[in-house]
Amino acid sequence: MRSATKRIPPTFTTRPPGRKDRRRPDPAQLTLFDSPLPPGPPGTYPTTLYRLRVAADPEGLRKALNVRYLADRGFEPVPRQVAGSPALLVHGTVPRLRAEWCDILAGLTGEDVDLGHSSGGGALLLAVDGRAYALTYGTLGRHMVDQEVFDRTFGVSFAVRALMPSDIRQVRRRVVGAAGRVDRSIVPTGQPIWKYGIDKWGEIVGQVCGCTDNSRLTVCRRSGKPARVDGGEALHIHLCVEPEGLLADLREIERVCQEESPLADLEFITQIRPVLTSDPRMPDLTRALDERLGLADPPALGVAVPGDLVSDIERVRSYRIQVPKSGLRPTLAAELDLPAILAHTNGALDDDRWSGLRNGTVTLFADARGTEEMASTRAFRWLTAEVAVGTSHLLLHEGEWYEIGDRHRDFLRQEIDEILARPSAITLPPWTADLADEDAYNRAAARRDPSLVLLDKKLLRTTQHRHGIEACDLLGPGGELIHVKRAKSSSPLSHLFAQGIVSYEALRYQQDARAKFLDAVRRQPNGRDLGQDFRPTKVVYAIALGTGRTVTGNSLFTFAQVALYQAMKTLRNEGVEVSVIGIPPTCSDRPS
Repeated sequence: MRSATKRIPPTFTTRPPGRKDRRRPDPAQLTLFDSPLPPGPPGTYPTTLYRLRVAADPEGLRKALNVRYLADRGFEPVPRQVAGSPALLVHGTVPRLRAEWCDILAGLTGEDVDLGHSSGGGALLLAVDGRAYALTYGTLGRHMVDQEVFDRTFGVSFAVRALMPSDIRQVRRRVVGAAGRVDRSIVPTGQPIWKYGIDKWGEIVGQVCGCTDNSRLTVCRRSGKPARVDGGEALHIHLCVEPEGLLADLREIERVCQEESPLADLEFITQIRPVLTSDPRMPDLTRALDERLGLADPPALGVAVPGDLVSDIERVRSYRIQVPKSGLRPTLAAELDLPAILAHTNGALDDDRWSGLRNGTVTLFADARGTEEMASTRAFRWLTAEVAVGTSHLLLHEGEWYEIGDRHRDFLRQEIDEILARPSAITLPPWTADLADEDAYNRAAARRDPSLVLLDKKLLRTTQHRHGIEACDLLGPGGELIHVKRAKSSSPLSHLFAQGIVSYEALRYQQDARAKFLDAVRRQPNGRDLGQDFRPTKVVYAIALGTGRTVTGNSLFTFAQVALYQAMKTLRNEGVEVSVIGIPPTCSDRPS
């Protein structure tokens, strides 16, 4: 490390450009865990442990290396053995002559700051009893291994079987269908998992940290007390520094993963997991989905609004669909339904359909002619699908694949059946054949029943929702916010359930939204004065499924079930009464 105190003249007003070093790893990836492990007992060292999806032999270990990364830096892997097990050792440093922040300080103070540093790390790849592992150290260690071969369920798999349920220190979870939101909760002293308020049906837990009291592990045996463990895609744990002891620790960790059942309080974490792009089932998934996109009426395939567009979707009047290799020019559609998407995939060649949607776009417009652009998203984010590959049940949602455990599906189905069985005081007329769309139906329902106030397409533009939101389609006689949806399949219902939350929260917590809502209700032909103290207390989802089917757990996509459960939980936590009713079809629409 070097330093200098040469004074730069005050006339220096520009900062020299920061030097770029292509050999430096991405700073965003340097920290895998949020806090270091506390000191361990003598003879152990905090280690990041990965399980690898390669053959547990010297050739498999070599294939697990990040060859390009090592070659760029001149790092040479060396074959070794650890207590008789084959291993590969690689280590090295990357010098940086001048830290990038030196120029920042120089520009701010006029003082030349010239400091360098080195980043270092090491990785030890091991084959033990038919399993391959990587132990990584330092800043650079994890970059020495090809991340595509990481078994990213490993750390969580061990944690849910080994942690003390009453002493969970940290949880990181992703909320499904909420625009990829990631939440992290930390309680330094630990607490039971249920106190973290995790939604078992709609959240994916990607990291869980706590303590284990497994006396077969070196760290617990030598300290005589529980040891801290962080489990995510990797396992962060104190491992024995002696060869025989290290192999004993690895064998015990593997035994726990293979032989122990998940703890009752933590089992739900294993029931919904993201499927990685490197998963060996991905080619089969892609092939099955590509084949369905070539069918006129594909099974278990639908369209759903991406979570980040839910609050704006009511303002959309047209969609432009553009898909490469489809054989079609960009098309403008008034509604974005499955046939509109399939028109751009049915004529494409095999293997071009799904890739075309991944590269294609859906552009949203506020006018029917497609001139007032609102937003543009990748076309594939609008598709939902359920695909069975072998014994696995996999779901596509907003462009990501998820694997759903059988127990999770059974428990969720029970919750949905209970929700759908609850009675409602609201009844709506049949959807007759002469009513072409929701606008026509809502108008007819309001004409037939004077106690219903028509509010369909009455957008409330507020400070928070500048593009406008719909409070409801119909207002019931008891102040019920009634949201109406006709759908050929259950996939669009995810949007309907989310819309109920958005409108309730606006009317409950935003004064300008409530004032405009009350004014809109008064101005309607059969409107009324709700009073300034009005707060919504009832939400009704009124649904007409295509071909006259009724709304049941069997007729809802899994993620539509998740969306309904989340809406029910959110609204009921606010003291809102929620019900789901079916709109009866005409006789000709009833299934034979």
